[in-house]
Amino acid sequence: MKRMIITIFIISLFVLVGCQQNPSEKVLHYEANNEIIGTEKDEIIGDVSDTIYESIDRSNSEAEEMMVGPVEREGEEVTPSKGRYTISGGLSGRVVISDEQGNLLLEEILDQAYGVQSVTVDLNGSHSVYFDGVEEAMISPAQTNFSNELSAGIWEVGKDIEAGDYSVMAASEQAFGDLMIFEEGESTRLYEIIDTSPESMIEVSLEDGQKVKISGLAFLEFKPKS
Repeated sequence: MKRMIITIFIISLFVLVGCQQNPSEKVLHYEANNEIIGTEKDEIIGDVSDTIYESIDRSNSEAEEMMVGPVEREGEEVTPSKGRYTISGGLSGRVVISDEQGNLLLEEILDQAYGVQSVTVDLNGSHSVYFDGVEEAMISPAQTNFSNELSAGIWEVGKDIEAGDYSVMAASEQAFGDLMIFEEGESTRLYEIIDTSPESMIEVSLEDGQKVKISGLAFLEFKPKS
């Protein structure tokens, strides 16, 4: 609901532009590249665990596959061993990943039919993974390969995707969500993906060590710019 209110607010800003000679900085950023700034950005991103900046060993020597379920109505929480994992659930439900202080790293609605089928994320061995609304869930060690098509989750530039300049668009029918770029010590960038049309393509520059968080989207395609 909060996200819908923010989106309506941004659309309202566009309407107000017609009554102004000097559109606001927020409108200009969004109109140019679907980038959200200011308090609206802060509300959408929220307080994200600092563990997002951690870079774990991708050998997955400690990672173990886990089947969770049947999940009771009140939900179920587990703490997987250190590793990089792909997490998927039943037909529809929620996954919430938090650090040991309770700070949120990732929250996603899993919907096998119409939305996000899985999330891929680094877990440091103390992260808790909570499920509700699903009958069962699978936590599977994930292989690391460079790719220009990334699914929901958290990815590292230089390990999962090469640094560079990209045009980005949704690569699945379900196409309303966010692309966030985290860099320690810098302000997080937030871009909104609203549909699969070429007109909705955004432009981003990625640098080694940055973390790319994709939320609400099954897949994004990153097309290198020549």
